[in-house]
Amino acid sequence: MPTHIVTNNSHRDSLQDFAASTFLVIALKTTGRQVHNPRQAQLSTIQIGNGETMAVIDAEQVDCREFLQPLLENPSIIKVFHRAKFAIKHFLHHWETATQGVFCTYHASQILAMGAPGRRHRLVDLSRAQLGRDSDCPWETLWQRKGPFSQQDVPNAVEELELLTALYKAMQARILEHKLKRISRLEFRTILPVAAMELKGIYIDIPDLNNLRKKFQQRRAEQEQAAIDQIPNLEKNLLGQAELNLSSPKQVLKALQEAGIPLKDTSENQLRMHLDQNPWLQGLLDYRHLSIILQMFEQLENAVDPQSGRVHATYHQIASPSGRFACSDPNIQQVPREKEVRALIRPEAGYTYIVADYSQVELRVAAGLAEDPVMMEAYRNGQDLHRLTAALTMGKAVEAVTADERQAAKAINFGLIYAMGAGGLQASAKNSYGVSLSENEAATFRRRFFENYHGIARWQRGLEAFAKKYQHVRTAGGRIRAYGEGPMRITEVFNTPVQGTAAEGLKSALCLFWDKTRAQAVDAAIVAIIHDEIIVEAHADQVDLAKTLLNEAMIEGISWLVPNVPFVADAAVTESWAGK
Repeated sequence: MPTHIVTNNSHRDSLQDFAASTFLVIALKTTGRQVHNPRQAQLSTIQIGNGETMAVIDAEQVDCREFLQPLLENPSIIKVFHRAKFAIKHFLHHWETATQGVFCTYHASQILAMGAPGRRHRLVDLSRAQLGRDSDCPWETLWQRKGPFSQQDVPNAVEELELLTALYKAMQARILEHKLKRISRLEFRTILPVAAMELKGIYIDIPDLNNLRKKFQQRRAEQEQAAIDQIPNLEKNLLGQAELNLSSPKQVLKALQEAGIPLKDTSENQLRMHLDQNPWLQGLLDYRHLSIILQMFEQLENAVDPQSGRVHATYHQIASPSGRFACSDPNIQQVPREKEVRALIRPEAGYTYIVADYSQVELRVAAGLAEDPVMMEAYRNGQDLHRLTAALTMGKAVEAVTADERQAAKAINFGLIYAMGAGGLQASAKNSYGVSLSENEAATFRRRFFENYHGIARWQRGLEAFAKKYQHVRTAGGRIRAYGEGPMRITEVFNTPVQGTAAEGLKSALCLFWDKTRAQAVDAAIVAIIHDEIIVEAHADQVDLAKTLLNEAMIEGISWLVPNVPFVADAAVTESWAGK
């Protein structure tokens, strides 16, 4: 295959060969202190091919932006990458170019894995799994070019492009074979707004964080002693003080067992199971929570980028078989809920936050997928489904439902749409909602739930039968979770279509908001996603328009997947994450 070696600007005309391409395979290498961080790396080598010809470009010597930018921004030309987010972030940062029409072999591999555990998605793995061949290419240099451009780099560059071309054709065929085109297109579209979100980052007030850290250190010290003093039968030293390292699970387990509590371990779930009989265990839980907050302070401070002054977390787009997001370095999704903690995360001067989340999105998705007439009617009439469930399962009028009964109904709703048994409902109510149910109460509420929501019961029976017969389930967007010969947990059978569909709605919202704000030149950017919540940083002069566009994007994003139930997005304009 002809290969152009483009090492100076006089060779750029050869790039015109790619203008009429239907697809382009592209690989990118960078140099710098952190090759994955566009703020601390530079474009060094760009490799491009279309199945007929190739080019290897020394991007340090050749100004190729004016040639490649129109190709990257043209959605009619498919751009094939492995781990597309890496290249998209660099093109966004260095060229202000938003790459459209993406096919990512990494995400395609995740989709085609259909939830199978233990799969790896490196190029070398894809070569074996999709093409049945090994490669001698040194994949450890996939992202980085060391030293000046050399002709010795060309053979590996050519092999990489040839492999990407073969993978694109093979994986595209498998995607069509398994009817995964719709979910693949959604995942590929989502890469761009996620890349932009990571690049934008999130601002954290570090001086305020340091002041708050001192307060929490004092609180933890006080709570540590209080928690130790409450544990019965602890041995005391010569000064009459009990000594125990609360950060040592081994020491804590021994102390609690000696206090007469039959624990298997000291996990939060285990401790909460014994909380009613031993309320002093709350002191240990409070100590641990304060420790988690202090650990998060350290992680946030260490993650601040010295150039941008912001935290640029990494979002993992397909982090579970259902397709839900995860976050790391640091995990913004695990920032504690305390308002004084979340108040540290705020917009920069001249900007405002819009914090929006879906109202009962999983329940609405379940109602729509199951076509449950009672739930669907309740949502159409704007009823509070938790109050309705409390009334139906506890045999009383909706108006008479108390706050505690509504809280219990939350556990019932969110547990039973996933077909929990009575024992699971009892444990979930206690651990997740702080509601104590007897075994008899849990069984009674479960029976009454399915008697009233017979559409949910019918849907669960049908879905279970389908999964057992065909060994897979699908989300509304078409994602497959296959079970094959492995064990099939019934709760996962119901969890995947509901949580997976909700995740697809969120991803659609990210794409729609990106399109809407760019089309109207709105100075607003998504800076974080936390489960079903989106945080947008918008210029103060355009915050009302940005809020409207965000609300539209969130409703449209989920409604195309589940059109028979009304969805609600609650958005608030606030001065920090704590404001909602």
